[in-house]
Amino acid sequence: MAVTNGYCTVAQLREHFGDGSSLLTTALLERAINATSRAIDRFCGRRFWVDPAVQAKVFRCDDGYEADVDDIATTTGLLIATDTTGDGTYATTWASTDYQLEPLNADTDATAHAWWRIVAVDRYTFPIHAYRTTLRVTAKFGWSVVPDEVEEACVLRAASIFKRKEATFGVAGFGEFGVVRIGRQDPDVMELLHRFIKIGVGAV
Repeated sequence: MAVTNGYCTVAQLREHFGDGSSLLTTALLERAINATSRAIDRFCGRRFWVDPAVQAKVFRCDDGYEADVDDIATTTGLLIATDTTGDGTYATTWASTDYQLEPLNADTDATAHAWWRIVAVDRYTFPIHAYRTTLRVTAKFGWSVVPDEVEEACVLRAASIFKRKEATFGVAGFGEFGVVRIGRQDPDVMELLHRFIKIGVGAV
């Protein structure tokens, strides 16, 4: 099982264990990284890998002037459209001058690599409809760079998950890890991930 959208590498996990001779089974390390990376996604309520191609997502708006959306990794390919009539067609396409992405400077700030709020500018507002989604965002969602804290949290938790099976050098293999959770039993991991948790999300 190769690492898929993982937040650390097998090499980093080997280094953490001092496994310079590559004695630990690669497949087991990969499983630990994959399980931990998805646990981080659930814990934070967001993901830190980027879509390989643009995706279209729709959102319900409850404020005419700003809309919280899924994390946007890049402005390349970004399209914003609204449904002003409530017929589900998203016929109004916004120019880049019609909105502002926040947090500001997310593309240059070394500690933030995604935008998750769209603010309407000038005459534009987000349509509000009681039952329909009125905003469609086409973008590559996720984070453009995995934050250092997320990477380190992945190393620490993946190492813990790996050791839970009492794996030793030269181990032949074992079954799936099952559901991996992050909670108060992982204070260092929680501290590293704390500022990345979306409001109202996070295991206890």
